[in-house]
Amino acid sequence: MQRDCGSTENTAELDGTVETLRTAFLDSMASNSTSVHVVTTGSGDERFGVTVSACSSVCADPPTLLVCINTRSPANAAVAANGVFAVNLLNVAQRGIADTFAGRSATAKPFDFSCCTNTPGTLGVPLIDGAVAAIECRVVAQQTIGTHTVFFGEVAAITRAPAQHMPLLYCKRDYGQFLAF
Repeated sequence: MQRDCGSTENTAELDGTVETLRTAFLDSMASNSTSVHVVTTGSGDERFGVTVSACSSVCADPPTLLVCINTRSPANAAVAANGVFAVNLLNVAQRGIADTFAGRSATAKPFDFSCCTNTPGTLGVPLIDGAVAAIECRVVAQQTIGTHTVFFGEVAAITRAPAQHMPLLYCKRDYGQFLAF
């Protein structure tokens, strides 16, 4: 096997089984640093939220982003039914909120909004107070791939925190923060 640029990195030989490829994929993606987001939606008194790491800008004209939500999550069905959602980019002090909406809090009921204060946004979706940014979107397309639905949202409104708020990051299955060199 020839490698570009004279790299001497070891390459794990995979046996080609689905489980081996899945495990190698998950371990590889765990090394990808990403910001931590809670996707929220709601209608009337019903509110739903879920922590996601798969969120990305799609284009600026019109401003559009995508989020990936597991099909088993109640938030998935709620976003599809409501047609609106907010992406709340959490700050470094909001690790507990991330854990709660990931369903693994040691101190709060999973997926419960009592872990944070929130305000209804322009589209009526819950915006998590103190988030670095809360981006409200209208669903313009969706596609289910494997275990997740990819929701494409056209941006309708943005709420931003003061510039000193730093985003919460996730890498190697743990939280961290950006440090400038």
